[in-house]
Amino acid sequence: MRYFEDFRPGDVHELGTVTVTAEEVLEFGRRFDPQPFHTDPELAKDSQFGGLIASGFHTQSMFMRRYVDGLLAYSECMGSPGIDEVRYLRPVRPGDVLTARVEVLGVTPSPFNPATGTVKPRCTLVGADGAPVFSMILHSIFRRRPAGSEAGRLSSMPASEDPAGCCGCGPKDTAARGSGRTSDRAVTAETRSPAMSA
Repeated sequence: MRYFEDFRPGDVHELGTVTVTAEEVLEFGRRFDPQPFHTDPELAKDSQFGGLIASGFHTQSMFMRRYVDGLLAYSECMGSPGIDEVRYLRPVRPGDVLTARVEVLGVTPSPFNPATGTVKPRCTLVGADGAPVFSMILHSIFRRRPAGSEAGRLSSMPASEDPAGCCGCGPKDTAARGSGRTSDRAVTAETRSPAMSA
């Protein structure tokens, strides 16, 4: 189980992959973001994107699933007060295989509640070519390790593909989890590409 003290600036957590499907892109778009380039493959061909793309909110949700399965499920997370710098860096298309990562930018003990602290990770989804397609800076509140308890071994599960789909479609095996491994490899999420999805 991870507590606030288990996160250090510079830590990188690999959270596994998600494969984007046309079925999910269409279902999410039709329910939550009904613009034609998210909902109609034929109309999408005539759009500025040249084909069907995932809603930016869908992309963000795909990251969140990996974050929960790969890290929060094994942590004493108490929620989040907000998100900064959400960026949709490239169109996300059916067939894309995206890798989720978080890099811890900072940790701050709460000045109001000595039992909690805030962890600030840069969150990214990276395409098969290594270029980021989505990034955001998240503020996650974690419980601090109880006084007198010792640091335990951090849970780590094999990186795996998103097990559940986005809107009830896709595989139903929710037992699969992502990875909570920490890497020394830095994540570069900086890019000068413009936002590419509405």
